[in-house]
Amino acid sequence: MSTGISSEPRVGTWQWMLETNGCLTRAQRFELFPALLDSFGAFCADRFRLALGKSPRHGLSAEDLWPTAPDSKLSRQADEEARDLQSAPMLHHGYRTWIFGAALARIDGAPIDPELFHTGALLHDVGLEDVRVGRCFTRRSAEAAQAVAQRSQLGADRTSHMMTGIIMHITPGLEYDDSPLGFYLQAGAMADLVGIRAWELPLALRNRTHETYPRAEVHQVLSSCWQAEAKAVPGGRAHFADAYGAFSRIVRWFPLR
Repeated sequence: MSTGISSEPRVGTWQWMLETNGCLTRAQRFELFPALLDSFGAFCADRFRLALGKSPRHGLSAEDLWPTAPDSKLSRQADEEARDLQSAPMLHHGYRTWIFGAALARIDGAPIDPELFHTGALLHDVGLEDVRVGRCFTRRSAEAAQAVAQRSQLGADRTSHMMTGIIMHITPGLEYDDSPLGFYLQAGAMADLVGIRAWELPLALRNRTHETYPRAEVHQVLSSCWQAEAKAVPGGRAHFADAYGAFSRIVRWFPLR
C-alpha cells in the first residue's frame, strides 16, 4: 500500500518496520481511515448474511476447500515453533486462519504459495502474546518466521515475502497486489475473529474447522492481548484499529459462532 509520501518507506515493509517500529504518521492514519470504515461496513454486512444463513455463491464444497499442510521442513518447524510460543487459543486461531485464508484464496482463484502461507498463518500472531512497549507485535511474529526460515534454509526472497506478509496483515485496506500472503492472512484472520467473508465458507467447512481446532477462549485472549498491544504501541496499527474501529471490543463481544 502506498503511503502517498514518497520520502517514507511503504507501510508494512520490513524497512518501514525497522525505521518506525510499526508506528504510523498522522498522514498515514488519515489515509488508512476510510479503509477502516470499509472494514466495519463489511463486518456488519457479512454478519447479517451469516444470520440469514445466506449460501455461498460458488459451487466448491468443504472437501474441495480443505487445505493440505505442506510436507516440508519449513512447515514442520513452523508447527513446532507455533506450539512452543503460543497458548492453545492463539495456536488454534493460527490454524483456522490458515484454513479459512487458503479456502478464500481458492474461492477467489488467487494463487498463493501454500508453504509460505501455512507457515505465515501459524506464526502471524506469535508476537501478540509477548507485548513490548514501543514495538509492533508483527515485527516479533516476522522475526519468528525468519528464524524458522533460516533453520529450514529457505531462500532470502521467499523469506522476505513471508515476513512482509506477516507485517502487512493488520494494515487496513490491504490489497492482494500489496502482498498476496498478507492479504489472505488478513482475510483468514478476519473471517475467524469477526466473520468478514465467513458466509462464503461452506458451513461444513466451518464446522469441521471448529471441531478440529476449537475456538475455546480465543476471543477473550486475543481481545486482551490486542488491548495490551494498543496501549504499549500508541502510534501503531493495533491502537489505530482499536481507537477508531473498536476492534478488540468487536472481537470480544461479537464472536463468530
